[in-house]
Amino acid sequence: MRTRTTAALITAGLLATLTACGSSDDQEGKTVDTPKPPAYTVVNKKEKTKLGRVDLVVPDATVAQAKAAIQDYAKTIGDQFLNYGITVVRSDSDKTYVCMGEWAKDEQASQIYTGGRIKGDTWPAILMNCPDPKG
Repeated sequence: MRTRTTAALITAGLLATLTACGSSDDQEGKTVDTPKPPAYTVVNKKEKTKLGRVDLVVPDATVAQAKAAIQDYAKTIGDQFLNYGITVVRSDSDKTYVCMGEWAKDEQASQIYTGGRIKGDTWPAILMNCPDPKG
């Protein structure tokens, strides 16, 4: 009986924790909504044995939308890759980017392919650079 009660309490606690982890972040008492990823078109996809690179076209992208698109695409990167570049542009012919993310599978991959530039408490991790020159 005690085991069932303890298990039920643990399950309820985990459920409450997961429910609290929604799509908004709390920053200094302010609730900031994390944008849903925008629709994007995949272009210029190049993949080798352990490396990949892709451009995502998001017309009229904001930096927040570009970051969300990069994070969304990163979920589709397979386990066979160690390093992957994801760039968001507003059109396929655009030479400047809104945001660029560099993904590393783990700390060893980050050391090998980026000299350790990509850091993470959890892996895989993404290093983002979002200058948005036309924003």
